[in-house]
Amino acid sequence: MLENCYDIVMIVLNDMTYDGRVRAEAAALVAAGWRVLVIGTQRADGSLPDRETIRGFDLWRVRYGRYGARLWRPWRWFRHGFQATQVVRTVLSVRARAYHAHDFPALILLSLARILHRGLRGRRVVLVYDAHELYLFQGQYTSRLVRAWHRLTLPLFAWVEGALARRADAVIGLSAARGRFLARWYGIPRPVIVFNTLDPVGETADSPIDLRAVVGTGRRIVVHTGDITDQGRCLTELVTAVAQLLDDVALVFLGRGDEEKPLRQLAKTLGIGQRVFFVPPVPPEQVPATICVADVAVALLRPDSYNIRASIPNKLWEAVAAGVPVV
Repeated sequence: MLENCYDIVMIVLNDMTYDGRVRAEAAALVAAGWRVLVIGTQRADGSLPDRETIRGFDLWRVRYGRYGARLWRPWRWFRHGFQATQVVRTVLSVRARAYHAHDFPALILLSLARILHRGLRGRRVVLVYDAHELYLFQGQYTSRLVRAWHRLTLPLFAWVEGALARRADAVIGLSAARGRFLARWYGIPRPVIVFNTLDPVGETADSPIDLRAVVGTGRRIVVHTGDITDQGRCLTELVTAVAQLLDDVALVFLGRGDEEKPLRQLAKTLGIGQRVFFVPPVPPEQVPATICVADVAVALLRPDSYNIRASIPNKLWEAVAAGVPVV
């Protein structure tokens, strides 16, 4: 059917609400005249639309169901296997000219879908691998069991990623350093680099949240955007540092994450609970307009993995687009 025919089908294994890179890439392809479908995943509570159109591209969210929800690693991989069949089945229901895989798990699924697609329809589909991360070389896991499992399986998964990357028609990277790592490790041509840059915003840009109203008048604002996690990010150090600044300096976390409660407690312990604020995330394309009233933005990374050392954080581009000095 015509509604199931697209030029480009992307897979990203999240719900797409805050994935600025995929949203921007899909919108750019639509602006260039391509018909784009992004296949993502539905939240566990099913609170998002299963199908919608965002910035000109179609988004389908695959519902996983509840089976295996309580499994822990490494047994959770059995649940992932069941979920993978649902995603691949959705991909095969669509006619496409090109597949675009966002990160390593999506590369596995689209490589399988491309084989099955050719078997079903006798036509080869172009495959692009978009390596957002050095997926197998991210931060340390907290669980000793998971760390041991990761060390045991790393050679196998690295071999799989290399083999699939060499079979892809093109590889895209997020930074020059990550591109060099991928080319050296997997024997592929240097990936094309697509930065997560954003268009600059003007002083009169509409913002969904007024940060000055949140922190109160007369205060200077230090802002941190993105996930609130201490894995690879110096958020504990950031709160501790703000405690040493003048009383008219407020710290705003724009995002959500598991470390929000511990950071709230730390701020309270340090006596600055009334100067540290947690603001819910906004759509990625609205972040610069939201933070443009801040006095300083921070992008503090802990170089505890290859992935972090080779990264260019989105926070940097968001601060540049907002015209805010960045530390």
